Amino acid sequence: MKYFVIANPGVEGFITHADNALAHIAEYPGNVFVTENEAWAARVGAVEKTKAEAQAIVDAIIDEAKANFVPNENEPNQVGPQDIVLP
Repeated sequence: MKYFVIANPGVEGFITHADNALAHIAEYPGNVFVTENEAWAARVGAVEKTKAEAQAIVDAIIDEAKANFVPNENEPNQVGPQDIVLP
């Protein structure tokens, strides 16, 4: 697996069906993308990171979400943000 960082602009064509068919592209918190599709990464200008660097970015976002989580007393079974381990 390769790890990339790029802000998802939310526009059509950022990840195409063809991109995803070539190699699945998974998005994680912190604008981290995991894929083997290096052609897609080059096309969109994504910056490659090591797995440790990518995991640190995801962890920071999750830690911030945990720190800011306020349970809703009307939803007693509500679950807060959970840790994510990159593949």
